[in-house]
Amino acid sequence: MTGPGPDAVAVVGLAGRFPGAANVDELWRNLLGGTDTITRDGRGAFGMLDSPARFDAAFFGYSPAEATTLDPQHRILLECAWHALENAGHDPRSVPGRVGVYAGTGQTDYPEKLIAHRDSTPARHELGSDYVIRLGSAVDFATSRISHRLRLTGPAVTVQTACSTSLVAVHTAIQGLLAGDCDLALAGGATVRIDPGPSGQDEAGLVAPSGQCRPFDAKAEGTVPGNGAGFVVLRMLDDALAADDPVHAVITGSAIGNDGGDKIGFTAPSVQGQERTIQAAFGASGLRPQDIGYVQAHGTATPLGDPIEVAALNRVYAGDAPREAPCALGSVKSVIGHTDAAAGVAGLITAILAVREGMIPPTAHFTDPNPELDLTAVPFVVNAEAVPWPDGHGPRRAAVNSLGLGGTNAHVIVEQHIAEERPGPTSPEPEVLVLSAATDSAVRTAASRMAEHLRQDTGGRLVDIAFTLQTGRARFPHRRAAAALTAEAASAALSRQAEAVPPPASSVAFVFPGQGCQHPGMGADLDRSRPAYAAALDECAAALRRRLPDADLRRMISSPGLSSDMVASQIGLFAVEWATASLWRSLGVEPDIVLGHSLGAVTAACVAGNLSLEDGMGYVVDRARLLASLPASTMLAVAADDEEIAATVAAATLRELDLAVVNSPRNRVLSGPAHHIEAAAAALTGAGVDVRTLRVAAPAHSRQIDTVAGELATAVAHLSPRPPATRWISDHTGSDLSAAQAADPHYWVAHARGTVRFADAVGTLLASPDTLVLEVGPGHTASALVRQHPDYDGRTVRTSLPHPVDDKPSHLHFAEAVATLWSTGIEVDWSAWHSSPRRRVPLPGYPFEGREFGPSAPVVPHRAEPAPKTPGKRRDDVEAVVAEAFSRVLGIDGLTAEDDFFELGGDSLIATRAVALLTEALGPRAELTVRTLFGTRTVGALAARLRETTRASA
Repeated sequence: MTGPGPDAVAVVGLAGRFPGAANVDELWRNLLGGTDTITRDGRGAFGMLDSPARFDAAFFGYSPAEATTLDPQHRILLECAWHALENAGHDPRSVPGRVGVYAGTGQTDYPEKLIAHRDSTPARHELGSDYVIRLGSAVDFATSRISHRLRLTGPAVTVQTACSTSLVAVHTAIQGLLAGDCDLALAGGATVRIDPGPSGQDEAGLVAPSGQCRPFDAKAEGTVPGNGAGFVVLRMLDDALAADDPVHAVITGSAIGNDGGDKIGFTAPSVQGQERTIQAAFGASGLRPQDIGYVQAHGTATPLGDPIEVAALNRVYAGDAPREAPCALGSVKSVIGHTDAAAGVAGLITAILAVREGMIPPTAHFTDPNPELDLTAVPFVVNAEAVPWPDGHGPRRAAVNSLGLGGTNAHVIVEQHIAEERPGPTSPEPEVLVLSAATDSAVRTAASRMAEHLRQDTGGRLVDIAFTLQTGRARFPHRRAAAALTAEAASAALSRQAEAVPPPASSVAFVFPGQGCQHPGMGADLDRSRPAYAAALDECAAALRRRLPDADLRRMISSPGLSSDMVASQIGLFAVEWATASLWRSLGVEPDIVLGHSLGAVTAACVAGNLSLEDGMGYVVDRARLLASLPASTMLAVAADDEEIAATVAAATLRELDLAVVNSPRNRVLSGPAHHIEAAAAALTGAGVDVRTLRVAAPAHSRQIDTVAGELATAVAHLSPRPPATRWISDHTGSDLSAAQAADPHYWVAHARGTVRFADAVGTLLASPDTLVLEVGPGHTASALVRQHPDYDGRTVRTSLPHPVDDKPSHLHFAEAVATLWSTGIEVDWSAWHSSPRRRVPLPGYPFEGREFGPSAPVVPHRAEPAPKTPGKRRDDVEAVVAEAFSRVLGIDGLTAEDDFFELGGDSLIATRAVALLTEALGPRAELTVRTLFGTRTVGALAARLRETTRASA
């Protein structure tokens, strides 16, 4: 057989909740173990979901009252839809193209229970009219509700064919894809009963009295009802491969049909009708029955159903050509029960996992074949233990059969997808793993789950995991991120991140350090691994060669003598700062503020757009040459203020020194001849003052600049400054650079001669709230000074490159900085980050934080504690009435004047109920309409409006 044809459909996402299984992975473990997950008690047997009434209403924007009116199967389908799209590697709220939803639900008595509760007891909160309750549970609206909440614009089609509903939905979705109605499709179904009631007896005799479902077994006596919900995400195979989607399996053919009248009764199955549907599926796939190695049957274990189903399968699968091996036959119902509208998708998920993993799961409780079945014609084999898929030629193939009460049958053929191997990075590259959630507790759970996944999933490529998290997840305010070279390191980092809460930021300041932080080989790993960094360094090298034709920038930066060479160190530092800033900007991180320290101010000017790179490099070359021409000098960092220095250092010595830098209230840098610096250092050390000689070989920011001021003025005369496009704080004045200063090339002469007022500049920077401080250059000198500033408020301060003593490669250090920025809320252009081929992979889904919603569920408090009341201000009667009305229709207690009706989950329908309650309480003089509520959304604003209207009409 050749590969799948042009109409092949890829299954790119899976999600489900079944008895004993909160997700598909847990279902598969249960299936392989033959673990019966049916609940058996005094009422009988039923396949229960864990906490079927739980729902993360706040996540989807539902008020508690509205969530209560939603049928639990609609809620679970909504959460499954989200997880299925995440499993496909896509942000559920921004999947490209038109996404269709094809699904159906079972019949439940949930609306009747709500109505009975509303009518029999005084409900604490308003459940609404019969219409409102029916709107939340009618089968017509399950798919439309998903499309509405996830912003999906493809068809939303409700399918109702009883037990075959979800597999018929799959076929219908495939037809929608083939017709071009949608680009991606969710297909599945759900049946969820919160309180299923006794199941030991039934009028039709379909339920097994023993509570065990034994498909194909001699002791089969009926099925066991159960809850379940599931979705598959479908896409044309060519489109899925082009989008780098995960492909769990390929559907090569499907068909649906009906028995018609060729049977003994409406509820009876038909061999001929099932046979026609199965034949049609093979006609669509182009395969032969002999190509199928496993059939996931409907397999209800009923005395009538199993014999007729196997007879129909025999008619097709026996075929004319001999089989290379027997065909396995199984039924997922043996472990989860009959999940009604979800039965077909449960069977399909089982078959997909079987062909993907190469294992055939057992059929639980099977010991001896039912003598009413002919399992020899194909032959079919029912295995009681999990077995590896037999080796064969070509891909593994399976089929799924689903039969609906009333006669609507479906058959789907799935095939193993054999993915092409893709080359990974030639050497390990650091990856950034990002996680976010709507609450802090949820993001902590997400970090823990991802850490565990990384420990367990030893075969996954870290590049693919990072890519999926970066591009295939919705963004929420609570964030965690970690960077690592290996999955083990990423797992450890995320485990640590589970409790970390970085301060949020809305803007970024680039701070460029001055000379003294340079070191040989700085940024070398970024030069090798980040094209944007290397390209920026190439720009600097070209600009340098136009000034110094024989200069080799990269050799200059890597030279062991870099720090002692004035010209090389200044040129190298400027180039590395420019390249690092360019790398940040290539990732979409643009500075809102720039600030440089001494030489770093030149880089700041270039990044702000005040100087071109050509001008900046030219000035740095001239500045470095002139400084190198001056007599030998040095600088001394002093941990003291001006008064302490003056009281300690002899006046004669102090007169020979200049205050070069003010880094903080107790951090000064003195500049001058070496012997005077040594004398000052000795005096200060003797007085117990900490001092440190800096690795700077020229007397910048001192009177010695006066001897070359004329040459420096000539050099800057050639500059062509432009108005900066970015706010630029001057380290010369300590405040924002004025327009006149930015336009004057001679600013740089005064800058080179005058004191660096970095402490004042940092104070100006810290006056901007919610601004993250990012040191753009090697080491942590500038960022340490920011943290030491008396105005430092605990905001995030991050370095871009490691200090020379750090035992960490620069590309990993930079990746960790990217993780930090993203965690604080700064967005990153991940498409610019990816440098090697990547594909989407299935990962743990969003950790929903549900609570019980139902007619008897407790009221949801709006706050853990009552909001503090303003002294002397008392809530009047009108405000109390408004708060009570909002509370009743939204199902939330403890509202305050500032609470917004629509932010708490209200909509136009709920607003109608609120208006009715308020009109009843306040009378027609309130003149209140839904339009009024849209205009005055908060409790306090609406109360004020109502007071005015009632007074005016009195």
